[in-house]
Amino acid sequence: MRLAVLGSGSKGNSIFLETDNINLLIDAGFSGKRIEEQLKKIKVEICNIDGILITHEHGDHIQGAGIISRKYDVPIYITKESYEAGILKLGKIKDENLRFIEDAFWLGDTMVYPFDVMHDAERTIGFRIEESSGSKVAIATDLGYIDNTVREAFREVDVVVIECNYDYHKLMECSYPWDLKARVKSRNGHLSNNDCARFIKEIHHEKLKKVYLAHMSKDSNDPKIAMDAVLDELLRSEIDIHLEIAHQDTCSEIIKF
Repeated sequence: MRLAVLGSGSKGNSIFLETDNINLLIDAGFSGKRIEEQLKKIKVEICNIDGILITHEHGDHIQGAGIISRKYDVPIYITKESYEAGILKLGKIKDENLRFIEDAFWLGDTMVYPFDVMHDAERTIGFRIEESSGSKVAIATDLGYIDNTVREAFREVDVVVIECNYDYHKLMECSYPWDLKARVKSRNGHLSNNDCARFIKEIHHEKLKKVYLAHMSKDSNDPKIAMDAVLDELLRSEIDIHLEIAHQDTCSEIIKF
């Protein structure tokens, strides 16, 4: 597998994933033009994308999906609930390119396991993706609470993309109205730095190669605060792992695993 985070945050989210014979986008929350530009930075042509997996219907996850599907004839994989809630954002999708997610499914030699997470959309899912050769990645960029479903999905994977959205003190001090602050820190909101750190410690195993800290808020978080919170938690347990912040405006380097 090869993976790059094209961008992650409240203004847009998209991840590129390549297996032996298929190229995927997980979410397409930027304009089609922006996604094309980010893909070129990692030497991938957008016309070679074979499918778009959608986690949920919020605009920062589906903004460019319909455009890419129509222009490049790319299938969109989405739950029926998210499609119905986001149909106006997606626009018209050809019937043959609209694939509703129900259970686990094969894409070429790759098995996609969707799993439900707690978030304030009509329905939000994460993805555990396994290549036949054995490589595994788990992705959840919007969730407010770690339950046993999430724990199982992240078990024994090679690479993790997990939300690290807010610092509690910065959230309480920022300019958000109180109802938004309450929403962010609720079980159907977003994952804090400290909760993310504890989860990484919990799922750590000796073959875990890399963890991306994703969907970081620009108003209620700071990259250094987030990284320090995670490192402090891991160092107390003598865990050394490669961490990388997934930035909003820059594409990560592509990694092979």
